[in-house]
Amino acid sequence: MGEEVGDADKGRLYQLVQDLAVEETREAALLELSKRREQFPDLAPILWYSYGTTATLLQEIVGIYPLLSPPQLTAHASNRVCNALALLQCVASHPETRTLFLKAYMPLFLYPFL
Repeated sequence: MGEEVGDADKGRLYQLVQDLAVEETREAALLELSKRREQFPDLAPILWYSYGTTATLLQEIVGIYPLLSPPQLTAHASNRVCNALALLQCVASHPETRTLFLKAYMPLFLYPFL
């Protein structure tokens, strides 16, 4: 069915996930992981089980709450949080991580966007 992910791509994937933990590299990592999420079938479990990654994605989301009301969200901040949301959607829709995502009450953090 899908193409096998090569060692170089897998190495790049792990580096991007590590880059999420560093403020200076986070934005670029969010963008690239969001764009390439369909290329990595095991991205969701990697994100879920990588130390601090889920907390980092939540931090990106919760950090823009004050900009939602009154509406002050810039295009830049909107793009950044949309990339974090896309990665969480990946985790929420993967069969291995879906139940864990729900049991951790992760959807509660998404209600302000509805």
